[in-house]
Amino acid sequence: MAGTVFTGTIAHGLKKTLDSVITDDNDGVEAKCLMPKWCTEVDMPDNWMDDLEVAGGGLIGEKTEGAQMGTLTIKEGYLYRYIARTFAGKYIVTEEAIEDEKYSEIIDAAMRLKRSFWKTVDVDSTLMLVRATNTSYVYGDGQALAASAHPLAQGGTFSNTLATPLSPSRSAAIIAETNVMQYPSQDGIVEGYEIKCIVCPVPQWAVWNSMVTGNEKAAEPGQFNQPNVIYKKNWDVVPNKYWQNTTTNWIGITDAENGFKFMWRRKPRSRTWIDNDQELMKYGISGRWTRGNSNPRSLIFSNA
Repeated sequence: MAGTVFTGTIAHGLKKTLDSVITDDNDGVEAKCLMPKWCTEVDMPDNWMDDLEVAGGGLIGEKTEGAQMGTLTIKEGYLYRYIARTFAGKYIVTEEAIEDEKYSEIIDAAMRLKRSFWKTVDVDSTLMLVRATNTSYVYGDGQALAASAHPLAQGGTFSNTLATPLSPSRSAAIIAETNVMQYPSQDGIVEGYEIKCIVCPVPQWAVWNSMVTGNEKAAEPGQFNQPNVIYKKNWDVVPNKYWQNTTTNWIGITDAENGFKFMWRRKPRSRTWIDNDQELMKYGISGRWTRGNSNPRSLIFSNA
């Protein structure tokens, strides 16, 4: 029986401890999860939820005395639907294993079940970064998450990628922030946002931290007297160890609404049940969630 824990494998104390371990938020397992550092967590009241883009009326016009004021229009843009998915896993342990195991270290197995859950949360959320430029994974506007031609509801397009991909540097950060400050709203009028967080593969952590939390002066040769404007931005830096398909890409997360979201339909729940015919104890954990991004203004991507 594939996956079943038999006598002498692991089992002592499992029945008594597993449920309490799964529901314990103070054991450090959940606290190590990276997802909350760069995604906004939201509760889902139903199986699915929609984010609808609505474009405002643009600029108002000058009106001569006594004349009627001009009429503004509101136009719907794209619709992005979040649909909850279910994730689950279990251990199967024989009664003999529970009876005969002599070592208390089985508590580690219970922790591993919870660890598997939160690792899955991190890996699944990171897929949004891994697939950011993949045209096989499009969002509500028909474009990849990071694309050069996101359509605007009132006409036109905009880009949330660097025209020239750049490796991490002070100049790359300045260019990215400058682009974000000129992002248009849905009606095409400049709205402007600010970067609040950098998410990057682990090999970039030192470069980003040296800019964000390092010296107030520029570190480049010949510019030591220039202010390090990135230092004053107080960006968070999140090295994502699960973003392993690249060492050169990075992403700036902005303060635009409806950006990266991790939506819980049901947080982790543990179950214990018995298969009396085969005398097997079964211990499971499951959760329901979805993740996505319904506003391309919430990021700037460098496909370096």
